[in-house]
Amino acid sequence: MRLPKLPNSLKNMAIYATSIFLVKGMSLIMLPVMAQFLSPAQLGKMELLATVTVFFSLLVGLAMHENLYRFVGELKCKVEQFSKVSELYTYAAILSIIIGSVVTLFLFIAPQLHATFTNVDIALLCLVLGFESALGISMAWLRFQDRAMVFFAISIVSSAIQVAAVIYVLYTAPVVTYIYAVGVFTGVFQLFILHFINQFKWSWAGLSNLKQLLQYSIPLMLSTLVAFGLTGAEKWIIGSSFSIEELGIYSVAAKFSLAMCILVQPFGMWWMPKRFNALKYQGKPYTAQVTQCGVVFISTLAISVACASQLFISWTLPVEFSSAANLMAGVILVALFKELSDLMNIGILQHKKTQLMLAINASCTLGGLIFCWVSVTYSSMGIWGIIGSIALAQVSRAILLLYFSQRLVTLPFRYSALSLILMNTFCCLALSYFNQQAVWLVLITLFGAIFNLVVALRFKFLNGFGLPNLAHYFPSAIRGS
Repeated sequence: MRLPKLPNSLKNMAIYATSIFLVKGMSLIMLPVMAQFLSPAQLGKMELLATVTVFFSLLVGLAMHENLYRFVGELKCKVEQFSKVSELYTYAAILSIIIGSVVTLFLFIAPQLHATFTNVDIALLCLVLGFESALGISMAWLRFQDRAMVFFAISIVSSAIQVAAVIYVLYTAPVVTYIYAVGVFTGVFQLFILHFINQFKWSWAGLSNLKQLLQYSIPLMLSTLVAFGLTGAEKWIIGSSFSIEELGIYSVAAKFSLAMCILVQPFGMWWMPKRFNALKYQGKPYTAQVTQCGVVFISTLAISVACASQLFISWTLPVEFSSAANLMAGVILVALFKELSDLMNIGILQHKKTQLMLAINASCTLGGLIFCWVSVTYSSMGIWGIIGSIALAQVSRAILLLYFSQRLVTLPFRYSALSLILMNTFCCLALSYFNQQAVWLVLITLFGAIFNLVVALRFKFLNGFGLPNLAHYFPSAIRGS
């Protein structure tokens, strides 16, 4: 049976790719400019401030946007969908203000923060806590409706404003606080624009409805906070165990890891809100096939970014940042398994077993942090000891999530093909660490991408996407006919 074609979805994915690149990839584009004005210590402080902001935004936001994916996504009537998302928007705004106010009091009396950040830094952080959840729901609603061009227009305008303001700050007063303030007020601008576009109604649906939503989203929020120990807490460990300058070097490598995650997001923004609907109405084979295409896409991106980032660092950044290239294979490996675990985790969320997901994330994070502590205390591996500990925890998390997800909803994955792709990706990352000359990095990228594509063609991963039958251009032994 031929699977449904997805030409419009693939087109929207390309639009989302450009939009996300403009919004979140701008820090990478601006990195060569910022490295000319800011020291490694300043970049380290900026990374630490961003990490604290993400952590408390996750805490205050209560993962309310996950309710949109799970409950609004199952509704067929557009009127009911709008009514439900308006309720979510209202709940998110009110809860963010209430919880954010409590967190604000804590932040202003925490002596550890005042040792690193100014009062203005903390005030700006608290402002983010008041609107980040509502902003997330607003953006998710645009994606849910496939209003890709509107999303793109907002991305262009906000990115242009932010870049212009950051360049002005760098040339007039290159201070971390001012750069952070530019990002905060850009977020406020986006919220007002999106509120006008979406026209959400303020709708309080009662405490019982809110309780039902929180029963689903709070375990996910806690799970995300716990998983944050593997995707953000290592920066706190590096900053406290080594130096703020070394954190600055690590932050450069982490930006390219973020770049890979950004490039994955167009696929995720298209697929994540629709995967439960696809499972219900289009079946397990279709859901498995799209997920496997995601594995090919993410693995190929990991190889490409690991190699390209080393060239970027050596060609564009000052020499004091050159050691960041040595960390790229490790940080990309961490990002690879983080993205794969999120992609493959369908069954746990489908059955609303968020407590199980929390338990898996908690155990893997605890194990990872214990290994980090052992590495810092008893070994001389430095930052690589922390990267290795986090990578081991992410691999364990991916395996456990896949195992329990498959027990709940058995999808027909081609494990032999997926294993070949992952082995190829790991080998290419290892080669990129030991061979950092430009020619070798280009060859590694080409070989890795071609190998993954050949495996995808051989096992017919791409058949359901309405693409040209590229297998005709390969020998019959490769395409399996």
